[in-house]
Amino acid sequence: MPTQRYSYTAITLHWLIALLLAFQIALGWALEGNNSPELFARYQLHKSVGITILLLSLARLAVRLFTSRPPASDGPAWTRALASTVHWLFYLVMILGPITGWLLVSTARVQVPTLLYGIIPWPHLPVGRSWHEPAESIHGAMAWLAIGLFLLHIAGALRHQWLLGKPELQRMIPFARGKAAGAAIGALALVAAAFAGGNMIYPSKDRRVVKAETAAPAAPAPRAPAASPRPEAQAIATETTESEKAEPEDTGQPLADWTVASGGRLGFTAHWNGEAVDGAFGRWRAAIRFSPAQLAKSTIRVTVDLASADTGDGQRDDSLKGSDFFNISAHPNAVFTARDIRHRGGDRYEARGTLDLRGISKPATVRFTLRIDGDRARVAGTARIDRTAFGVGQGEWAATDAIAAGVDVDFSFSATRPAS
Repeated sequence: MPTQRYSYTAITLHWLIALLLAFQIALGWALEGNNSPELFARYQLHKSVGITILLLSLARLAVRLFTSRPPASDGPAWTRALASTVHWLFYLVMILGPITGWLLVSTARVQVPTLLYGIIPWPHLPVGRSWHEPAESIHGAMAWLAIGLFLLHIAGALRHQWLLGKPELQRMIPFARGKAAGAAIGALALVAAAFAGGNMIYPSKDRRVVKAETAAPAAPAPRAPAASPRPEAQAIATETTESEKAEPEDTGQPLADWTVASGGRLGFTAHWNGEAVDGAFGRWRAAIRFSPAQLAKSTIRVTVDLASADTGDGQRDDSLKGSDFFNISAHPNAVFTARDIRHRGGDRYEARGTLDLRGISKPATVRFTLRIDGDRARVAGTARIDRTAFGVGQGEWAATDAIAAGVDVDFSFSATRPAS
């Protein structure tokens, strides 16, 4: 006598895949036109869920091909053909959809190592960039096909159960013997909850329109940046007054080459939909020739390794290295060079110079405090740059309604000079 109910293995795989697929479709929609700070985390989760669906679908296909299952329901030939077509198209969606997504990741301009759920390494497919556009088209088509198949599958199951009086739901819903109505409602509620979860797992912040700021001019001295400075640099964020322009007392201290000690910080803050995204550069070096008594002869040159940017999100950091942002393959370093250093009263100074970023040179001004104790100095400061002036942010990232033009830079470090 043929079995009248699917095996628990088939039932478990069926519902796991159904819930993940509903979640994945909703999560994919949430990625469309979304430039929020949560974008990269969403993509990582989308990739992880996709590979999970692929693996579970291959297991489900093996169960279908190599284990017994209930016979197909009786009915007209066209209904049986339609049911069979829907089932096989589901396998196409569940296998080809993730594979094309895998192709998209493998052929992306920025090659980001994939960690499934942030833990398990997953390799890229060894294919060329020419696969990207076809994979993108097919991937989108699979999502729409999945939605259509969901509707047909649910409608067919409900039709057999209540219009034709055939116990279809009891064959696939766990613990549904004699309780088809309640089980069906519960199953549909679970699928709806999975779909809602895909939209809500990384809720978008309210979208704020941030006007583009302009880069600070070389002269006259710029006002303080609009963003609140860090506490250690608050003293340098005020407008210069005439009484602050006096040169420091000539102590006869000669020019010295200062060596930056380890442990310094070079950070930055961008504003994404009104939310601050903080980061820092892990590798940078400074050549400082300086004396408070000989500012006209003092020079500062800071070289930043752009590949060392760290914002706490691996995919976002790798995207920063790509051609849309820093384009490190062509311009691996940013360089600030200052030859006009001015005293602004007390321990406050201002360095005017040039910032070279992405092959574009623009005037830049840095304000800093300097405290010298013997042959050791402590420095902390801020600056603001306009990313759009340097082409940091191409294509969809060029607009400033999502990512503001102004980027605040902060730094602090200790330095030593040869003993006098």
